[in-house]
Amino acid sequence: MGKHEFIATCTRGLEEISIREVEELIHAKAKLERAGAIRFEANLEAIYVLNYVSRSLHRVILLLTSGNFQKLNDIYKMIREVDLTKYISDDQSFAIRAQRIGDHDFTSLDLARVAGQAVIDNFSASKGKRLKVDLDNPDVILRAEVEGDWFFLGLDTTGDESLHRRGYRVYQHPAPLKPTLAYSLVRIANWKEKDSLIDPMCGSGTILIEAARYAMKIPAAYLRKSFAFQKLKFFSSDEFRKVREKYNSLIEEKELKIEGCDLFKKHVDGAKLNAERAGVKIKFFRGDATKIKLDYDVIITNPPYGLRIASKGVVKKLYEGFAENLKRGNWRKLVMLTAESKLFLKYFRREPTRKIKIIYGDLPTEILLFNTQNF
Repeated sequence: MGKHEFIATCTRGLEEISIREVEELIHAKAKLERAGAIRFEANLEAIYVLNYVSRSLHRVILLLTSGNFQKLNDIYKMIREVDLTKYISDDQSFAIRAQRIGDHDFTSLDLARVAGQAVIDNFSASKGKRLKVDLDNPDVILRAEVEGDWFFLGLDTTGDESLHRRGYRVYQHPAPLKPTLAYSLVRIANWKEKDSLIDPMCGSGTILIEAARYAMKIPAAYLRKSFAFQKLKFFSSDEFRKVREKYNSLIEEKELKIEGCDLFKKHVDGAKLNAERAGVKIKFFRGDATKIKLDYDVIITNPPYGLRIASKGVVKKLYEGFAENLKRGNWRKLVMLTAESKLFLKYFRREPTRKIKIIYGDLPTEILLFNTQNF
């Protein structure tokens, strides 16, 4: 079927990490499509590789049509022109998952209704058959998305469950970090497996687990049971098996200098369980980030913030103590994700080498990168 256009979704503000990863994995030139989405051209094997191996992507979508529109009827016409018989069989059910960004005189439900009718009419005209709709457990998921006056329809190859769900989280932290974001922090730090690494406020251990799996080349979806592409008309179980075997054969056992610390025993115990399930060895211990020795090559952390985790007074005291402890430590690089960057910088009194603004959980958040050679 030759080359195809794809859209892949990722963390808003960290598209650069996903662009780099797509280029590394499938040697395709990717570009920014919009906030939280990148676009690239590749063959169908890319579906298997990216869904199974990618650490930064949330969803891989095969683009069927896209363009500007003025009214919903324009979207209907665009979908009618797609040859859906290449992708959907007569006996398969489908569902439209619609998303709308911006101000419009229609809702996401309206978009789903019009797109769904266009798909049904399209298939009826081509095959003389009416496709079944199944909103709960469809064979084929179609993504209809609108941002401003731009629309696209795509075939979801991942499924309703995003790729950030790795399958190793047996212990749930009250404010868990998405593994896709945790991996991105590791890449921003440019951490290498020879470097010692600590997360002094590790919670359930996600940052460290993602670092270890990256170093050991464990595919991100190693524990995942199923993908949407396995129900698609063109799916080749033989090709997917070859991709799995290729990347599984690259897994390496490694002795890594990775440690995690948390103030609460239940988080330390939970992080140990998660690491065991993830297939990695990490030293976790109970300790206070404001007091432990911070003599490591790299520190990557996502300290508590927000009233859901602690009171403002507790957060203020923690940030002040952590900033002072960092000044005593012997480290090279620090990457920190927080929605309280102003508070931290007030106490740390060092200019970050880089600031990256992201949207995480609908909350404006910043990633701060510090290199000690810049102080």
